[in-house]
Order: sequence, then C-alpha cells, then structure tokens
Amino acid sequence: MRVMQASFEDLGIPLSEVTFACVDLETTGGAPPASRITEIGAVTFRGGERLGTFQTLVDPGVPIPRFITHLTGIDDLEVRGAPSVEHVLPSLAEFLRGTVFVAHNAAFDHRFLSHDLQRLGYESLPRPPVCTAKLARRVLHPGDVPNVRLATLAQFFRTATRPTHRALADAEACAEVLHALLDLGGRLGILTLGDLQEAMRARGRPHYKKIRLTDALPSTPGVYLFRRATTGSGAGEILYVGKARDIRARVRSYFYGDSRRKVESLLAETGAVDAVPCHTEIEALVLEARMIRRHAPRYNRRGKSWRSSAYLKLDLAEAWPRLKVVRQARGDGAFLGPMRPRQARMVKEALEEAFPIRRCTERMSISTRFTPCALADLGRCPAPCDGRITPERYEGLVRSLRHALSTPGGLLAALEGRMSSLAGAERFEEAALVRDRLRALVGALLRHRRSAWLVGAGRLVVEVDGHRVAFRDGALERRGDERGFALPVPPDAADEVHAACSVLAASPPRVAAADVPPSEPIDGGAALARLRAALTSGS
Repeated sequence: MRVMQASFEDLGIPLSEVTFACVDLETTGGAPPASRITEIGAVTFRGGERLGTFQTLVDPGVPIPRFITHLTGIDDLEVRGAPSVEHVLPSLAEFLRGTVFVAHNAAFDHRFLSHDLQRLGYESLPRPPVCTAKLARRVLHPGDVPNVRLATLAQFFRTATRPTHRALADAEACAEVLHALLDLGGRLGILTLGDLQEAMRARGRPHYKKIRLTDALPSTPGVYLFRRATTGSGAGEILYVGKARDIRARVRSYFYGDSRRKVESLLAETGAVDAVPCHTEIEALVLEARMIRRHAPRYNRRGKSWRSSAYLKLDLAEAWPRLKVVRQARGDGAFLGPMRPRQARMVKEALEEAFPIRRCTERMSISTRFTPCALADLGRCPAPCDGRITPERYEGLVRSLRHALSTPGGLLAALEGRMSSLAGAERFEEAALVRDRLRALVGALLRHRRSAWLVGAGRLVVEVDGHRVAFRDGALERRGDERGFALPVPPDAADEVHAACSVLAASPPRVAAADVPPSEPIDGGAALARLRAALTSGS
C-alpha cells in the first residue's frame, strides 16, 4: 500500500491550502526496533479547520516498562486486546493520504512510523517532516519562551488542549501550536509550502524581519546584489553579488537562517536586494564575475584573487631569455596566465624540468661571463655564463620551448614519462612533485587555449538555451559598448573570460556568427584532456 502525502515538490502551494496531519506516538522506549508503539493519535486540518482525528491503542507485543507507564499511564492491562501495529497501519496510511506529516520533535515519531511501514512492506513516509519544535526556533524570539517543549509552547499560545503524554491530546496540542506558528510565520514571509521547507532546512538565527526585501524579486535566472541600507536617494554600497537559477528562492534562503558568521554579518548590513534577470546560465555566470570585478564587494571572497595573480613570462628582451614569474604581462615575451602565483611557480619548474633553460637571475649581455652554478655541472643548464653554448644554439632551445607551449604533446609525454619512471623506481616523493607540476602546467595550458579561442574569435554569436549570446573579443555584450580583451587576458578579466569558456567548453553551443571561427590547436588537445581527467581524479 502506498502512503500518499502532499509533496514538498509542490513548493508554490499556499499553506492555507495544505492539509496537515499532526501525529503523536506513545512508545515503549526511545528508538525502533528495540522499542515499539503503544498508542497513535493524529489530527488533520487545513486552513485552520479541523478535518478529522485518528486514535488507537496498539498492543506492542512486549511488556511496557514501568517508567513508561508512570509517564503515560499506559500499562500492559490497558493495551491487552488492542490491535497490533500490523492491523493499525492500513487505516493510518489511509488517514495520512494527501497530508503533510507534522509532529513535535518530528524525527522521533517519523522514525518509528517509517520503521514499521518499511518492516511490513509499505512505502516509508516522505521526508522531510514538519517539526513544530524546529519551526518555533525559527519564528519565535529567543526571549519569548524558555524552551520549545510542547507543553511550554501550548501554554505560550494558550491552546485549548494541553499535552498530557497521551497521543491524541498531544497531537491536538501540536496542531494548535502549528496553527499559531504558521500565523506568526505568515507575518514573516512563510506563506507557501516551499517557504516552510526552507524554514525546516534553515541553520542558525533566521532574519525573517528582512525577508520583505525579497518580495519584488523575480523567480527567474540571473544575478542578485545585496546592498547596504542608505538614508539618501542613491543606491547603497554593493555588499555581495551572487547568481541563481531562481533569484527569489535563492535570496529568500539567506533570510531563513545560516550558521555562517559571514552571512550573519552580511544580512545585518543589508538594506536592499536588487536583481538582474538573465536568459541563460552563461550570461548569469559572466555578469556575476563582471560585477564582482567592477564593484569588489566586501563579502565576495571569490573574484578578488586576481589582485594577487601572476603570469609566467618567457622574457625575450634578455640576451639569454629565461622564465620569470611576473605580476603584469608587459614587455617582449611569451606569457601564460593569469594564475595563482604558486601555480605559476610550479609551471615554471615543470618547463625547466623539460628544457635546460638558464635559471639564474643575473642580468646578462651576450658577452657576460661568470663562474657557472652547480646546475651546469649536472647538465641541467647550458651555462651561457661561461660560453658553453652559443647564442644560436640557445636561441634554438628557446624556440623549442615556445613551440612546446603551443603544441605541447611532446612536452606532456616527457613529463608524464618522467613521473612514471620515478614512481617505478619507488621515488614517490619526487614522482608526486613532478605530478603536481604537470597538473599545474595542464591547467595553465587548457585555460590559455580556451581564452585564446574566445578572445581571438572577434565578435562571436552563439545560441544557448534558445537565446543568442554575443561576445566581442571575449567580453559578453549586454549594452553593446563593452570593450573586449587582448591576450594575455588582464588579471581582473580572467574570471569573466574563464566563466564563459567553462560553459561553452562543457556543452558546445551552435555558433551563429563569428569573425574568426573559434577553435583550439589539435596538437596536444587529446593529451591535455586525458591528463586533466587523470590528474584531477588523483590517478
């Protein structure tokens, strides 16, 4: 038999149209299967109107402990001749059909009934149940009541029925408490089944008093902005920028409670919430990154890392070019980035592992000479410092390095072979170091390739989710006056470009128009994809 209940998937249904079933159980102990049900009481109501009741004693088939009898007044004599739970469940299941399960400290009652339903071959009750104790913590101020026990809440709300540790009386008291809590919750914005679900899931102290800020927000995809309260006519400071598939639902979830201290502080400062609807996920992702870059909101941790980002530069302005980690992409050279400084250093080490390019930081002209370092004696530096290599041969080494960055198949194979060789020799720490360097290099090359084809496409129009989205030199067009980017991508634009590339690469859209058809070099593409999957999974 199927236990039918109103589903939390019907999130938009007003609470006044929901049929609730408030249930209470008396048992022989704290948890099944060691303990069993001795009494069931339930009452259904909708819109404040009582619809029906269900009450029965249940023979548990085991002796009732003395302390339980002292608490509830139910003893072995009283349940003698009462139906077993097997005979009660069909009628109870029918009574609960089409309702939302409610109980005080609902996990207890829900667990007992679900256990017996599953044990006897019925479908278990759907989760989550509505808990009046948890709801009271959401809508009552901490100073209103000393605790959220059912007896305390019944006294606070002056219910007609007071709990007595008997199932039906406690279920009726629970129903009256729920009705009072929903009345309070309605004033705070808990109006639908979806709102009630969020209240059940909430963590920490809710901010219901500010939930009115979400009333005018659209239930569409897009970007939302938390703003500081302002006394003037202008808009307040932007505190936080986020994106969502349903702006209104996502923003409301903040006000239902969140235990994170940062969110508490954000909501305390918030005086307004604005929305920017978007047609597609890619538009929302890019716009979120763009607004974080432009406004630098204090509560956005992501999106500020570009200020400490770095590039890997092959400095071609030097007589004997070398690799450098630099903050700005300036001067004559080949660049990878932007990326985190640590990643840039690891990419540098990976390339120096494969190419014996000089690593010293001395300024050198063609004729500069000094005593070579230990790397020269180990064969890991061509030592232009003492004339062991001619400028022509060194220039060939630099050309090979530049070629490997655009066609990295051989480079990746060499590093992967080095990693496998070290692992085979049980030099695991060295193998792990090469692996980490290889992972950093693969990530940098993939990001560079994707940025290059998006920025290099000029004006690009793609169809995504039935909508056309246009880019100009890598910048999403919204007003038509957006300036594009050049390669290498500037640090502050990296998140915006990466957001667009990640969506376009995950599910390639149909290209409607392009100045230059977007494409990636074939060489190394398969190796990059394979290594990214392998290194990400830890293999």
